[in-house]
Amino acid sequence: MTNTSSKVVKFLTVVALLLLYMGIWALLLFGLIKIGGNNDSFIVKGVLISTVILLVGFVLYMNFVIKKVFFFPGEGQPVSEDELRSLIKSINEFDAPVMVQEKGDQLVVTWKYIDAKWWEILAKSGLEKIYELHIKFNNQKKEATFIDVNKSVSWRASPTEVSIHGGFFRGVIFAYEIGKRWGIKENFQIGKVYDYKFTPQEIRNPVMNTTLQHGWAVRFGVW
Repeated sequence: MTNTSSKVVKFLTVVALLLLYMGIWALLLFGLIKIGGNNDSFIVKGVLISTVILLVGFVLYMNFVIKKVFFFPGEGQPVSEDELRSLIKSINEFDAPVMVQEKGDQLVVTWKYIDAKWWEILAKSGLEKIYELHIKFNNQKKEATFIDVNKSVSWRASPTEVSIHGGFFRGVIFAYEIGKRWGIKENFQIGKVYDYKFTPQEIRNPVMNTTLQHGWAVRFGVW
C-alpha cells in the first residue's frame, strides 16, 4: 500500500470511529429526552451534564483512536532509549534551523527561533505558527509517541523577544512520509543544502524515519 493510500485509509478510519462516537451519544441524548418526557428541568440538567461528559469523553476517545490507528512498527532490532535520544539530540550539532529541547522526560523538536541566524530567516518567512514535535519514550515497549503541537508566534525585534504562546492544537497532522531512507543525518547534517519551507513534515519526517529505522515503533497521540 502506498503512503498516500495508507494515509487516506487511516484518515477515513479515524473519521468513521469519531462519527460512531457521536452517533452513540446522539442516541443516548435522544433516550434522555424521551425519558424526561414533559419534565423540562430534568431534560435541561440532563443535557448539560451529558454535554460536559461528551466533551471530556471526546478528547479521551480521540486520543485512544489516534493512538490505535496511527501506529507504525519499527524496523529491525531496536536500539537503546539512550542511543535513540542521542540520535535525535544530535540535530543540535548541525547547521540547520531545527533544535531539540529536553522538557522533563520528553524531547521537543522545533524551529531554531532563538538563534539569531535562523530567527531572521524564520521571521522573514512570514511564519505565524511554530510547530513542535513532542516525543515521549516507552522503553519497555520500544515505542515513541509523537504529539504534534502548533503554537502562535510573535517575532518582534530580536530572538530574545520572540513570544510563543498557545499550543492548544495537539494531535496528528495528516502529513507524513515513511519508507524513505532519509532521516536526521540526511536532512540536518552540516553542509546540507536544503530549501526549507518551514512545514511540520520537514521536522517530523526525518525524526520519524530515523526512529523507525532504529527499531522503535512510532505512535501518534494527543498527549
